[in-house]
Amino acid sequence: MRIAGEKRFAAPPDRVFEALTDPDRLGAAFKAIERVDVEGEHDWTVVVRPPVPGGFRLKFSVRLEELWESKHARLRAWGKSLAGRISVDSSFDLEPDGTGTLMRWTAEVDAAGLFSGLGSQALGPVAKQQADRALAQLEPEPAQS
Repeated sequence: MRIAGEKRFAAPPDRVFEALTDPDRLGAAFKAIERVDVEGEHDWTVVVRPPVPGGFRLKFSVRLEELWESKHARLRAWGKSLAGRISVDSSFDLEPDGTGTLMRWTAEVDAAGLFSGLGSQALGPVAKQQADRALAQLEPEPAQS
């Protein structure tokens, strides 16, 4: 399943890039994330309680790739539990927009087990809503004049 979106930030691209690639900021932005453990410069482990019935936790391995400072990054995550598995391959592109930044993002979500039973009709809108909420929480401070 593919989801995509756009977001305008008041901050310049370098600050937006920094916020989008910071494991602690991302962990705080997504309500479903319970814990982020940094394992290397571009590798993390994330424990998530998905917003679906069942109350289970899912442990994700996360890797940042294709880091083009202030312009682009790719984030790949994969995780599994007794309920199934999910993999996410997402990327974003940033461009200056006046004094702010325009972000365009896409994500491919692949699910198996309980998650695939939810179907793209249910999982897609939930995933898009979670992404939109998290991006709203990530708004960096605008540049100081």
